[in-house]
Amino acid sequence: MKLSLLDPLVVPKGQTSGGALRTAIAMAKEVERLGFLRYWIVEHHDVAFEANPAPEVFAAALAGATSTIRIGVGGVLLNHYSPYKVAEALRTLSALFPGRIDVGIGRATAGPLADRALKRLRDAEIPDDHAANVEELIGWLGNDLPETSPFHAIGIMRDEPAGPLPWILAVSEGSARRAAELGLGLACSAFHQPEQAPHSYAAYQSAFRPSRHAAGIAAPQTFIAVRAIIGETQEEAERLAMPVRAVFRQRRKPERIMLERLPELDEAIAIMGGMVPADETDWPTFIVGTPERVAGRLRRMAALTGAEEFMIQDFLDDPALRLRNYELLLRALN
Repeated sequence: MKLSLLDPLVVPKGQTSGGALRTAIAMAKEVERLGFLRYWIVEHHDVAFEANPAPEVFAAALAGATSTIRIGVGGVLLNHYSPYKVAEALRTLSALFPGRIDVGIGRATAGPLADRALKRLRDAEIPDDHAANVEELIGWLGNDLPETSPFHAIGIMRDEPAGPLPWILAVSEGSARRAAELGLGLACSAFHQPEQAPHSYAAYQSAFRPSRHAAGIAAPQTFIAVRAIIGETQEEAERLAMPVRAVFRQRRKPERIMLERLPELDEAIAIMGGMVPADETDWPTFIVGTPERVAGRLRRMAALTGAEEFMIQDFLDDPALRLRNYELLLRALN
């Protein structure tokens, strides 16, 4: 089983965002040493305790500080941007670090005010043209836009090979089938709507066809992303999971409450209305437990889907604790 890391760049206690970025560079080096396959960074906006608004910029620093691990711009929220400009940034990364850059293509809201701030025309109604923008982006990554495209005559670094490797971030079967039809990699989320993950994974495998785009792939490539909180004991893991649970409880309320920092344990217990035990279902939102318990859950997910790679996200703000947990998980898996 291969392991990768999805890092939201939570600012450690007592540090600034700059400190969090430097901590992430050190973490990337450590997980490369441990044998992790990928280090992806997400795109979030207006989150006070996360230092990741521009992953396409920070990816260059991560790739420059490491040598073998694949670096992922793990969430380009394409609904906010010009596909051409996104492709220019990604092609630059690919030229600098050939064969080591991934890009995850997604769509999401950053909140009403941030969404408006991201728009070039603040008062214009944006059409739902995400599917067309994805195909345009893939065309730019391989310089093979169709002749019917109004942009067919221009390219981006035509003297460089196609890339970087694009993945579709999928929560539902619809997104997974889209990845399969385009011949792209599937980054299957098992924490947004975890019960959908096995269906999305199966839909991708059954519908996949080789890509007609130079930047696409000829055979399926997949991983499943999970939120996993590990402790040396079950009790420690459940305590560590409480602040993360509280953050997402608040974010998912209709009024979308964005906390200024990760809450302390007592604050998280108050938000959640008490301690929350680990979920025993096959596809929990959070996998919480000892290294052996988490490893067992990953093995069960692999058996149910055929997945060979899992991408871990933990949302903890203690780098030393995170690294300990990754080492313990690897030991349990081996």
